[in-house]
Amino acid sequence: MYPVLSNNLLLKQRNLIDTLFGEDFLSTPTSAVIDDYSVRTNVSTTDEEYRIDIVAPGLDKSDMSVKVENSQLYVSYDNENTDKSERVYYRSFTRYWKLPVDVDAASIRADYNQGILSVFVPRETPATNTIEIDIK
Repeated sequence: MYPVLSNNLLLKQRNLIDTLFGEDFLSTPTSAVIDDYSVRTNVSTTDEEYRIDIVAPGLDKSDMSVKVENSQLYVSYDNENTDKSERVYYRSFTRYWKLPVDVDAASIRADYNQGILSVFVPRETPATNTIEIDIK
């Protein structure tokens, strides 16, 4: 006859999980669940502008914010939902970039289309007038 090990082995595995992760690891949560939503970004540049594309499918653009503060461009998203079992889910992200000196911050525009938030940062054209200075 073979000894019954399956129940004993399951109990040992459960105790190991409880020891490593805590008793609530496998249980259904009843309190708030926080989701640090991770997004992918792509930054590209041309002679006319910098462009930042943020892949954020399924997000509501009314929960997004784009702002310039202290020479930095901030893009953030913050959302709170409650499911049928009254659990609250938070979903948020914040990304920022230090703006170069050649940007026209007042003309920055953003567009959310097909799950991609595109932020266009126009570049100012540097003065091309050449001034000759006489040496005395």
